[in-house]
Amino acid sequence: MMHRQRTRRIGLVLGGGAARGWAHIGAIRALEEAGIKPDVVCGTSIGALVGAVYANGDLDWLEEWVGKLTWQTVVRLLDLRFSGGLLGGRKVIDLFAHQFNGCAIDDLGMPFTAVATELDTGREVWLRDGGVVDAVRASIAIPGLFTPIWHDGVWLVDGGLSNPVPVSAARAMRADCVIAVDLNHDILNGRDLGGAIDTVPREAPVEVQPAPPAASAAPDVQGAGAVPSSLDGTEPPALLRRNGKPFPRWLQPSAASSSEDVRVAPPPSARVPSMLSSIAQSIDIMQVRITRSRLAGEPADVLIQPRLGGMGIFDFHRAAPAIAEGRAAVQYMLPAIRAQLGLD
Repeated sequence: MMHRQRTRRIGLVLGGGAARGWAHIGAIRALEEAGIKPDVVCGTSIGALVGAVYANGDLDWLEEWVGKLTWQTVVRLLDLRFSGGLLGGRKVIDLFAHQFNGCAIDDLGMPFTAVATELDTGREVWLRDGGVVDAVRASIAIPGLFTPIWHDGVWLVDGGLSNPVPVSAARAMRADCVIAVDLNHDILNGRDLGGAIDTVPREAPVEVQPAPPAASAAPDVQGAGAVPSSLDGTEPPALLRRNGKPFPRWLQPSAASSSEDVRVAPPPSARVPSMLSSIAQSIDIMQVRITRSRLAGEPADVLIQPRLGGMGIFDFHRAAPAIAEGRAAVQYMLPAIRAQLGLD
């Protein structure tokens, strides 16, 4: 008796990464050209947005739109505000709301899940029904940048806080083979994709050494002029409260910090990071750490990792190199994808 092999249910997982998410467009294009069509789509943050557009059959529209973006256009779209977040994002949401035209998740061309995070508890939330725009808006609400979204009695923020590459959501949708796109693989390496982005080289950490004691403070044979405890490696005198009791140990100064001579200054050529630059870099660090942790416990069957190290989270105007890198990353992994699907 012959047993026909069951067709594997393919899940496509699109990770978060702000402007780097345009690489998802190239990744999807490369999969389509190879004859590989997912059965379910899951996304976090920008991955939720691209995934929803793809599930709605509007990828051509999105690719054309992002290809026309300039830095000036991006600045106008990301309207500045100071209530709940630095960026309102209302203009962007209105644009996509017009494209989705009130579409519900159940109306999309394939099963879709957007991942968000409950702000009060940190709980991961899977948005699998309701309006597409509401789900995407919640998933992209980067804390401090975009305002949180009130949904079913709780405040929701970016899904990248809890699950940047939601493989688990695809498994829950009964995907047998999960193809995941991780945008955070090398973003701390500072690689450039060839565009005009100024990157500050990261220097090795400087080891702080306490200043040597002055010559006059050298101890003589009588013990006079002994080196103070803050410079000879011993603990400095404990700071006392008004009642005579010492402060807790964690509030006490270290040996190095008690010396006024120990100063570390940045080189004259170094620029103080701007507020948005500091926020962006902090988000990058967070995304990398959480992504590595989640993928270690919930690995994908095939992991696509575009090289996007030189692209910042606000570089939405650099769609072309991101799309090309997403396409190249999938093409590199095609042998592994075909092997997983039994297409060889």
